[in-house]
Amino acid sequence: AYRGLLFKTDALPAPYCYRCPFNRARPEPADARAWRRCRWECLDQVERRLERQRRRGEPYAAVVVEPLLQGAAGMVPQPRGWLARVAEMTRAHGALLIADEVFTGFGRAGVGDWRPARRGLPSLFACHQEGVQPDIMALAKGLTGGYLPLAATLVSRPIFDAFLGDYAEFKTFFHGHSYTGNQLGAAAALASLDLLETRAAAARRARLEDWLAREAAGLWRHRWVGDIRQVGLVVAVELVRDRATREPFDLREQTGIRVCRAMARRGVLTRPIGNVVPVLPPYVVTRAQVGRIFGAFGEAIEEVLGR
Repeated sequence: AYRGLLFKTDALPAPYCYRCPFNRARPEPADARAWRRCRWECLDQVERRLERQRRRGEPYAAVVVEPLLQGAAGMVPQPRGWLARVAEMTRAHGALLIADEVFTGFGRAGVGDWRPARRGLPSLFACHQEGVQPDIMALAKGLTGGYLPLAATLVSRPIFDAFLGDYAEFKTFFHGHSYTGNQLGAAAALASLDLLETRAAAARRARLEDWLAREAAGLWRHRWVGDIRQVGLVVAVELVRDRATREPFDLREQTGIRVCRAMARRGVLTRPIGNVVPVLPPYVVTRAQVGRIFGAFGEAIEEVLGR
């Protein structure tokens, strides 16, 4: 993790239910989180790692997580409860919890249990769906709706106060770059937030989440679909050679790339992560367009693998 540029980091095991060696269930045509049979061994591994460092006298300073979903790792979702438990472990060991919501934030992880009939608005952040309030949160991407590059780092009051003091104490966190506080980027972010934080926008995201689930379910008819996993407005389809054994395609076959190219010929643009093909439509997509996306997806699978 950026070794050579940053301080030492370790990788903690994240839950990947479909490929988890501790999952003793036979594959079924459903999200692997629903049919898994395990004893939360993934959490035991996190606890052991934290405890090992404590006994060495070198406890971790912080734990970084992408809440609810690891994006670039293959759109790997966490089973419900994993994030909250990791947050408890982290704080029990005196470490800070850092939430990387660059990808999952600003509604991409969905509305959670919120429905339009309820009062108030759903949180825009994934970690809040499990009642987790991180010490540090990294934000970008959806902050401006993708119109301009802008990022922000939010911190808790204790962390913020640690850098306050008289000038002579020299406690200020001197960090910045040429485009810090860019006025145009900030204006785009404010406009985007005005749109996101309305009942109409929240209701639309809730409908889109349902549309994606219904259309994605139709892909199970293709025998090369091993796992369909969804977190909010993110759907990921893992393509396999054999659904019964979860045998993957050799990456040299470029199965994901070929399926995405076939989708592009049908007017749908996405990009694979190995054998995983993600679908992350903009929030303004229509019901008909969602149908077209998954229609093209199914046709592409048959074109590439059905020969």
